[in-house]
Amino acid sequence: MEWFKKLKELEMSNEVYDALKWIVITGLPALATLIIGLGKLYGFDPSTIAGTITLLAGFLGTCIGISSVKYAKKTKKEENAE
Repeated sequence: MEWFKKLKELEMSNEVYDALKWIVITGLPALATLIIGLGKLYGFDPSTIAGTITLLAGFLGTCIGISSVKYAKKTKKEENAE
């Protein structure tokens, strides 16, 4: 479980956080909607592709949420130390 310990210590820069947040909130839902629309228009089943995109969005959203909570705790500790 060494990789898990390293993952917990990983910090995200503001730029990475902002980019991932945009991807999760705007990009991935728009992509899933496009795939569903194209599937209906061209007659293919979009559920596997759209489901995969939605699962990815949920996973990344969870990672962003964890990072946000971790950052808030760190900031609060630093404020209390001053």
